[in-house]
Parts: sequence; C-alpha cells; structure tokens
Amino acid sequence: MSAAAIITPDNAPRLTETARARRGWITELRWSLHGRGLAVAASTGVALYEVEDGLKLRAILEGHDGPVKSVAVNPDSTCIASASADTTIRLWNLKQGGGYQVLVGHTGSVNGLAFSPDGALLASVSEDRTVRLWDVAAQSGRDALTGHTDEVLCAVFCAGGRLLATGSRDATIRLWDVEHGTEQRRVRHEDWVRALACNPADDRFIASASRDMTVRLWDAAQGAQRLLLRTHFNGADAVSFSPDGALLATGGRDNLVTVWNIATGQQLVALEGHDKPVLAVAFSPDGTRIASGSGDNTVRLWSVSDS
Repeated sequence: MSAAAIITPDNAPRLTETARARRGWITELRWSLHGRGLAVAASTGVALYEVEDGLKLRAILEGHDGPVKSVAVNPDSTCIASASADTTIRLWNLKQGGGYQVLVGHTGSVNGLAFSPDGALLASVSEDRTVRLWDVAAQSGRDALTGHTDEVLCAVFCAGGRLLATGSRDATIRLWDVEHGTEQRRVRHEDWVRALACNPADDRFIASASRDMTVRLWDAAQGAQRLLLRTHFNGADAVSFSPDGALLATGGRDNLVTVWNIATGQQLVALEGHDKPVLAVAFSPDGTRIASGSGDNTVRLWSVSDS
C-alpha cells in the first residue's frame, strides 16, 4: 500500500475524499485483516474491493434471495459471512474460491453479524427479535438468545469475546455472557440502537449509534455510560473506532461522516459528499483511511491530504 498518514486528532481536519465506487444501497463495510481489501454489503450482494490504489472491484458474492443486510470478515480474512433479508446467513470460503455454506435458523430478516475475536463463533441478530451464536467450524447453531422486545439490528463481541453486545429497536443494548448464553446487563438509549462497535485498543468499551441522535461510549463490564455525543440530525446510523481507540468515526441521517476525539468529546471534522444517509463507516486496520457507505449508492474512502 502507498504510504499514507495515520489519522490523528491533529490531522483529522485535513481528511478528504480520495476514492469512490458505486454499488446498490449500501448497509455495511468491513476491512480485510491487513487493510488491502474492503467487503461491501449492498442490495445486490457482497462486493469485494481492492484498495491498493483507489477502489477496484475484484469479485461479487451473489446467491441470497433478498438484499444483503450485513457482512462480517473473520479475523484472518479467510471467511466472509453475509446476512440477508431472505432469513439466511452464508459463509463464503475465500480459500476455496468463494464457495459457501448456508446457515438457517432465523425466521425473519438477518440484520447484523459479528465474528468472535478468535473467529470460532459467529453472532447473528434478526427481525425475529432473537440473537444466535453459531459454531463456524461445525456450521451449527446454539439455542436462540431471547429478551429483546423488538427487531435486533446490530451485534459486537467485547471483553475478549466473553461478552456479546446487541442493539435493538427496543432502544436497549443487552450484554450477554457468551459461554452461558445469559443476559448479564442492559443499558438504554432513547430510541433504536442502530450500530455498535468495540474499541480495538481496550475492548472493555463499546460505542453505540442511535436514532435518538446520539453516539454513546459504554463500559461494557460495568454497564456505565462514559461519553455522550449529540450528533447527526434525524439519527446516527454508524460508528467505528480508530485502531488506537483515540477517535470515533460516525455516520447518520444528515448525510455526514463525522470524526471525534474520544478524550475530549470534540468533533474534529464533518465530511460532506454523500447525498443520502451514511449507513456504514469503518476505519482501516492501519488507521490511515475511513470508508463510508451510503444510501446514495456510493462507497467513499477518506484520507489525510498533504496540503
């Protein structure tokens, strides 16, 4: 990859758009292990891009009978999971040229996915109000986790994979003990919880984005709110930590990508360019890029300009 500046609180105001690609309605973005590839969930399937020099389409993973709602990449980038409105999950084996296995169990649209830190488990959340944990090697599921009272939208593992956080239209984030499948605690927004992210530098902490126009930082172990950011008129839809945990990138219904200093709660920059809500944001693993995806059918890359 070409040399690029790591995004910091000092240079974040110099972020500019450096690449763009068009896909169908985009719902999620996930980087590969070393940041050389980007998986994009869209209405027409999962698109795989090479980002060595801009955004170059390499493959499209097709097969679902409905729009793809979520995508997850396992820790060593050998497997991609996709979730669809067709109620199924597909596990794509990139070592075998994109062959896939189908996981069936949900009775409604599968809205979100997350791999555990060791890649052994896959969590899925659904319109059917349930959370499921799947053994990836055996391609088998455990009993559904129940408790949410409305559609479940997002999931993320934290605390070394011992806890799973799930967010729902019922305005709660529930934290589950992964080993025992029991709810440990819950915290609350004022409206739908649309996205969750775990701090890669300290995985006790998670961030949440909500329709209530806030992004919040939580201590998952204690269930305590540590930071509240009021942002994104009409609602926040996406959140991502920088690799060092110092910054948050967020996206929302105001069509903006914003970058925040977590230590101070200061908004560093609001990136304009998308014409519709920003539904996905993701820092690259090396911290030099932010990818964003929108209902305007574009994926955009943002990097620090030299000027």
